[in-house]
Amino acid sequence: MNLKTSAAVYQKEMLEIFRDRRTMISMVVVPLLAIPLLFSLINGFMTSREKEAQGEALTVGVLGEDKLPTVIEALKAAGFRPIAKADLRAAVEKKEVAAAVEETEDATGEKYVNVYIDRTRQASEIAGDKIQTALEKLKTDTVRASLRGSGLPEKILTPFTTKNVNVASEKKMSGLVFGSALGYVVILLMFTGAMYPAIDMTAGEKERRTLEAVLASPAGRNEIVLGKIAATATAAFITALLTLGSMAYSFRFSPQAASAQETFHMAPPDMGSLVLVLVTVIPTAIVAASLMVAIALFAKSYKEGMSYLTPIVMLAAFPAVVGMLPGLELTPALALIPIFNVCQLIKEIFLGEFSRVAYAVAFGANLVYAAIGFFVASKLFKSESVLFRV
Repeated sequence: MNLKTSAAVYQKEMLEIFRDRRTMISMVVVPLLAIPLLFSLINGFMTSREKEAQGEALTVGVLGEDKLPTVIEALKAAGFRPIAKADLRAAVEKKEVAAAVEETEDATGEKYVNVYIDRTRQASEIAGDKIQTALEKLKTDTVRASLRGSGLPEKILTPFTTKNVNVASEKKMSGLVFGSALGYVVILLMFTGAMYPAIDMTAGEKERRTLEAVLASPAGRNEIVLGKIAATATAAFITALLTLGSMAYSFRFSPQAASAQETFHMAPPDMGSLVLVLVTVIPTAIVAASLMVAIALFAKSYKEGMSYLTPIVMLAAFPAVVGMLPGLELTPALALIPIFNVCQLIKEIFLGEFSRVAYAVAFGANLVYAAIGFFVASKLFKSESVLFRV
């Protein structure tokens, strides 16, 4: 195999990639705009929804102002607006109130205060938590008043105070957020970024009647395939690079990210982690390129190629989603699963706790998958029935 010839094919394919508008949109525009737009949309939606939910959460249903007067006064002091409702459960279900409070009694005569909430609604969840806090305060104040009347010290109520202390660093907190979602985003955009070049280099060339000219050139079939796969992998890698760069820039400089850092005590991703992630995705970019070039060879037209490769992009999303699940650790055995291993590695790299053994196994396995993909694509490219099927 002559690498100079493959380099010439690579140069030709890269030139066509940069001339193709659809490829440039998927490879450059989408990664650069996706993360900032995602930050803005999520922050705007969450802020708007939070304000709306906070306002809705102030309504609480009661049977009447004369029922549970002490409880109602405590709720009013906490900022709630009690609304009389005949059927409290139905009022919560129909979203007439955020939550409802009712006193019940069991067979032994013990009294309970039931708080009705709808856990599918954010406003109802917020109202339930605030009502519980108000009722706990009312209970404590009532007991303290009884203790004062009995001459006992109030400290008997609180012999000690519990406090949760988060031992995770800001870097680890940000790693949890980035790693859980970024692997999925990078993989999805990488496959999307590789799809259009792969189709254009195969089905597109068939449609334009230029494939015959390429085959008639001095370049061998393996050299042509190597150049096409290298160009497609480059497009996928550029997509990953721009996605990570856009994410790093957005998290450091966008006002939405600044508020998220302050709220959740998160730190921007460090450059070392970003570089390691880029190295990690290189074999996966080659795998994606080899797979898509091999499948797109069967297509007779650009449209047919789209119908073949779009399901592949969707299939790649499934192991990527599994990699987002919390509680999973990348063992050497799991490191053999393609796509999943990369998503899990990205998460663990940002967390700062990835296993070097699992990393080596995943990297090596993906290189093997890339070699297999190149071998299959090369075999298919030598088949006249595949290239010129009718």
